[in-house]
Amino acid sequence: MKKDAIVGRPIRLNQQTLQLKKGENFAEVMFIGDVHLGSPQCDKARLMRTIEYCLKLQLYVVLMGDLIEVGTRDSVGAGVYEQEFCGQSQYEQMVDILRPLAEKKLILGLLTGNHEERVYKSSGVNISKMFARELGVRYLGDACWSKFKVGQQTYTIYSLHGRTGSRFDGTALLALERISTSFFCDIIVMGHAHKQISSTVLIQKVENCLVREHKKTLLITGSFLKYDGGYGQTAGLPISKLGAPKVRFYANKRDIDIFW
Repeated sequence: MKKDAIVGRPIRLNQQTLQLKKGENFAEVMFIGDVHLGSPQCDKARLMRTIEYCLKLQLYVVLMGDLIEVGTRDSVGAGVYEQEFCGQSQYEQMVDILRPLAEKKLILGLLTGNHEERVYKSSGVNISKMFARELGVRYLGDACWSKFKVGQQTYTIYSLHGRTGSRFDGTALLALERISTSFFCDIIVMGHAHKQISSTVLIQKVENCLVREHKKTLLITGSFLKYDGGYGQTAGLPISKLGAPKVRFYANKRDIDIFW
């Protein structure tokens, strides 16, 4: 049996070459997270449509954490009693849902979320690492650098599940912008906030005796958790559109577009 290379901290740099489809000058990646499979508010039908869309168009996927609910007795709220099926069933269902993507080598990496972390804190069992091992994909831990080669272009990505408890879009984006000051990248991607938000920041740098502008994209990746009956409604949080963003990385120019 091949020895597990993931001991302690996961990989720091996830290097991937994204293949271009015939006739296209870009590669596309869906950032899917905050599914909370097992929660009564999980929009599983929307998730399945998203997975089928990725399979049909052969889109790459990065998994942003909180894939399953896994409410425990120690977790905040009454999720342990309200979740629709036990954690083991949630894990097995999610593996079955993701397996077709993994078999086609479309999953570029998998982050852990605070919901998966519940299990680790109470038992020492790392469910996210189990997902990665069973699916044969790269385990990225809580946060990770990635380098995507797309044609002649190379893009740097810093992704994290995040822990911000921001209530409004503006404060969630501000939290991500503050995090982004530590990372010189093309795009920084964060989950957890259950919001669909994107923005850009321009940075100047001196390169080859010229002053150039560098565009950094900020992206918060949404969720699949419906509002009515959930903790968002109970706490009076703003309603957010559900789903996951698709990011287009161009091969013939250094640019990024985001589609919802």
